[in-house]
Amino acid sequence: MPMETGSRVGPYEILALLGIGGMGEVYKARDSRLDRTVAIKLLRADVAGRADRRARFETEARATSSLTHPHICRLYDVGDDNGRPYIVMEYLEGETLDDRLTRGLLPAADVMHYAVQIADALAHAHRTHIVHRDLKPSNVMLTSSGAKLLDFGLARLDVAEPAALGTSTISFEQGTLTEEGTIIGTFQYMAPEQLQGKDADVRTDIFAFGTLLYEMATGRKAFDGPTQAGLIASLLTEQPPSVSQARVDGDLPPALDHAVERCIAKDPDDRWQTARDLQRELEWIAGTGSSVTRTWTRATSWGRSRTLMMAAVVAMAAAATTAIVLRPTATEVPREVTRFIVTPPSGSIIPFGEQRTRLALSPDGRTLAFVAFNEGNLQIWLQPLESLVARPLPGTDGAVSPFWSPDNKYVGFFTPLTGELKKIDVSGGPAQTICAAAAEGVAEWGSDGTILFSVFRSGIFRVSADGGMPTRVTSLDTAQREINHYWPSFLPDGKHFVYLATANASDTTKAIPSVYIAALDGTERTLLDRVHSRAVFAPPGYLLFEDQGTLLAQSFDPVSRRVVGQAVPIADSIASLRTLGTAHFSVSATNALAYLGSGDTFEMIWYDRRGTSSSPGWMNQWYGEPRLSPDARRAIVDVFDPRSGTSDLWIYDLQRNVPTRFTSESPSDKNAVWSPSGDGILYSTEQGGSPNLYFRGFGGSGDLQSIVVNPGPVFADDWSPDGNLIVYTATTTKSGQDLWLKPLTGDRKERVFLNTRFDEESARFSPDSRWLAFSSNETGATPDIYVARVDQPGERVRISNGGGTGPRWRRDGKELFYAAIDGRTIMSVPIDSLAPFRAGTPTRLFSLGLDSAVTRTRVRKTVYDVSPDGQRFLVSVPTGQPASSQITVVLNWQAILPPAVSD
Repeated sequence: MPMETGSRVGPYEILALLGIGGMGEVYKARDSRLDRTVAIKLLRADVAGRADRRARFETEARATSSLTHPHICRLYDVGDDNGRPYIVMEYLEGETLDDRLTRGLLPAADVMHYAVQIADALAHAHRTHIVHRDLKPSNVMLTSSGAKLLDFGLARLDVAEPAALGTSTISFEQGTLTEEGTIIGTFQYMAPEQLQGKDADVRTDIFAFGTLLYEMATGRKAFDGPTQAGLIASLLTEQPPSVSQARVDGDLPPALDHAVERCIAKDPDDRWQTARDLQRELEWIAGTGSSVTRTWTRATSWGRSRTLMMAAVVAMAAAATTAIVLRPTATEVPREVTRFIVTPPSGSIIPFGEQRTRLALSPDGRTLAFVAFNEGNLQIWLQPLESLVARPLPGTDGAVSPFWSPDNKYVGFFTPLTGELKKIDVSGGPAQTICAAAAEGVAEWGSDGTILFSVFRSGIFRVSADGGMPTRVTSLDTAQREINHYWPSFLPDGKHFVYLATANASDTTKAIPSVYIAALDGTERTLLDRVHSRAVFAPPGYLLFEDQGTLLAQSFDPVSRRVVGQAVPIADSIASLRTLGTAHFSVSATNALAYLGSGDTFEMIWYDRRGTSSSPGWMNQWYGEPRLSPDARRAIVDVFDPRSGTSDLWIYDLQRNVPTRFTSESPSDKNAVWSPSGDGILYSTEQGGSPNLYFRGFGGSGDLQSIVVNPGPVFADDWSPDGNLIVYTATTTKSGQDLWLKPLTGDRKERVFLNTRFDEESARFSPDSRWLAFSSNETGATPDIYVARVDQPGERVRISNGGGTGPRWRRDGKELFYAAIDGRTIMSVPIDSLAPFRAGTPTRLFSLGLDSAVTRTRVRKTVYDVSPDGQRFLVSVPTGQPASSQITVVLNWQAILPPAVSD
C-alpha cells in the first residue's frame, strides 16, 4: 500500500505519490532539515526481502552517487526505513521525454538541444565506467534547465560482480516505472548484442541512444513489431527509414541521418565508439561544436532559439590561425557565439579556491587575468585574448582574487600572507599597497575610483584606489542572522551595488543567502532575491548568477533596480561553492564571459612503501581527505558535490568496500577525525553559519554534540591518542590560520597552541600525545613540516627540507611521513627518539606517479592517510584533465538571450 501524505521516511515528509513500478515507489517529499523538495524512491515492500531487488537498488545508488553532471539526476541521500531501502534524489519539475512525445513532434531545435545534452550525460557516465543499459524516453526528464538522465538501476559498474545485478526489466505498459523480466533493458531500445545475451558496453548505450534520438526526431519508434518476436526480428535484421525520410516537416539537418545510422548499426564495431565522439558530432551538426564556426538554426522565435545554448564553440587551436575580433561595445550584439578554452601555462595549475576568485576579465574584454601556481609560486598571469601566450605579472607573488580598474590599466589583488589590498600597473612597475585587508571575496573597482571589498564577519567597506583608511558601507543584520557580506558588484550609476548576504545555516527559515542592492553612502538596502550565489551586473541590463553549477542570466532594469522575466541558463558546470556563494566567472562590459569548470574527479588508491598501487574499487568522484579508523578497518572521507557546492562524509568498510553516508544535514561536512576508541567522529560542520566542531557517536541517539563553536571557521585536525586533547585550526582576519587546543578534561577551555602572522595547519599528535607535527609557511610562500611539544610550542623543530604538507605518524612513533611540495612524492623521516625528540634526515619513500602538471590539482596539499603500521597509504589521486584549471571564454554570449531591459 502506498505511503500516506504526511508520513515520514527518516527526515523526509511524504508530500505526494509520483509513480509505482515493478520494483519501487517514487514520492515527492520535503527534506525537513534543509527545507527542500526531493524525490524519494523506496523499494516496494513486497520485494524488499529479495536479495536481487535490493542489489539492484544498491546498484542504482552506487552508480548515481558517482555521477555529478548537469544532465543527470542527482543523488542526495540513501537510507533504510523499516527494512525498505530508499534513495533520495533531486526533484525534477517537468515531463518525461516519453510523455512529451505523446503530444506530438518535437521542434527541430529541441531535438538537437536535448540530443547534445543526453549524449553529454552518457559520455560523463561512460568516463566514470558506468554503462546505463536502459536508456529510453521514460528515463529522460525534460525540465526548464534541459534534459536529465534518470534511473541507473540496471547500470553496470566495473567494480560490481555481474551476479549482483540480478534480473532486469522489460517495460511495455504505460504508467509504470518497471516490470520484471529476464533480459537487461527494454526491448524496443535494446542493441542486438543484448538480445543475444552478450555483454553490454558503452556501444550498447550508443545503440539505445540512436533509437531514442530517432524517436525524438521522427515521432515514431526506430524498431517495432506486432509481437515480441516480431520486434526482436526487427531489431536484429531491419533498418528503419532515414530520419530525413521519416520526419514530416523536413526541418532537421540532413547530416543527422548519418549520426543516427551509425548509432544503430547492428555490429558494435560499426557504431560510434564513444559517446563523447557522438556528442561532438551532434554539436557539429547543430552548429555548436568546436569543429566549425558556423551556426545552424531553423528556429525563428526566442522560445525555440534559446534552446541552442551556444551557437559556436571554437577550440583554442583554431584561434592560432584565426584572429579573434573583439567588439568594442555591447550595444550591438553579434549573432554568433564563440567559445574557446584557455589553459594555464605548461607546468602551471589554477588552485582551487573558496571565497577567493581565480580569474577576471578586463572591462574591455581583451585581457584575462588569472592566478596560477608555477614551480611552486602563486602569481597573477595575463592572457590577451588575441594571443595564445600568457605572461606572468611581476610583483604579484602570493596574489589572489584579481580585479580590474575601469580603464583596464590596473589589476587589483589581495596578498593573504601580508594581509594587504594592492594594485599594479599592467604595463609595468611595482605593486602599490592600497590598505590592509584580508582576502574575503572579490573586490570591485568603481568608475569614481572607489573600491569595495568584504571584511570577514563585519560587512562591506570602501576605500579609495589611491589608498587610505577603509570606511564601512554595510553592516550585518543580526535579526536576519547574517554572518557575512560578500561579492559587491557596482550598478551603472556608480552609486549602487549588489552584494550577497550569507546567514546562519542552522536556521532554515532565515538561512537562505540573499542578494541585496545597497547605496554607496550606506543609506539604502533593498532585498533583490534569495539565491546561493554572487550576482554580477553585465551591461546593458543583466544580472549573472550561479545555481547548482549552472550560470544563469536574468534581465535587470538598472533604473528601477528590479529583475524582469525568467533567468536563462548560459553555461553549465562552472566551479562554485554554495555555502559562500562563490562562483568562478567574470564578465566584461563588451559581451565577453569567462568561467572555470567544475567536475574534477579523483580516485582512491592504495600504495605500499615501494609505490606499488592497487585500487580499493571506490567510484571516481571529488574526494577530500581520508582518515583511517584506529583499527584500520574503515575510512571516513568527505565527498564534494561540485553541482551543489556541498560536501558530506561517507564511511567505507575497507573489507567490503561498501560506503555508508554519515552526514547530510549541513551544506559542508569535512575534516573528519576518529575518536581514539573509534566509537564516533569529530568533524567540522556548518551548523552555525561557518564551520565549527561537533562530535557524533555511533551509539545512542546519534545526536550532535557541540565541541568548539567560534565566530570564525574552525576545522578539526586531530584527537590525542590518550583522549585528552583535540587540536584544530581556527581562521581569523588578523593572523590567518592558527592552531588551538581543546582540553576534554578539567576546565575544558580552549587555548592557543600557535598564533602567528603565518598559517599553521594540519596538526597531528604523536603516539605518546606529547608532540604535535604540523605545517607552517613561516619560512616563505610554501609550507614546511615542524614538530613541537604540546606544552612548549615555541621550541619547534623543522623536519622538512624544501617544503611539505600533511604530516602523519606511524603508530609506534618511529617514523613520520609527509607529502613533498611537488604534490606527488611521499617522504619518510626516521624518529630516533620521542623523549627527547630526535629526528633523522627526510628521504623519498615513493612517488604517486603524477608526472603531468595538468593532473596535479592539489599542488600544495596531497590528500592521504597512512595505516597504523606505516605500510600502506590511502591517497586521493586526481584523474583526467582538471576542469577547474580550464577557463572557458565565451564571446558574444548575449546573442542567445532575449533583449535586455536598458536605461
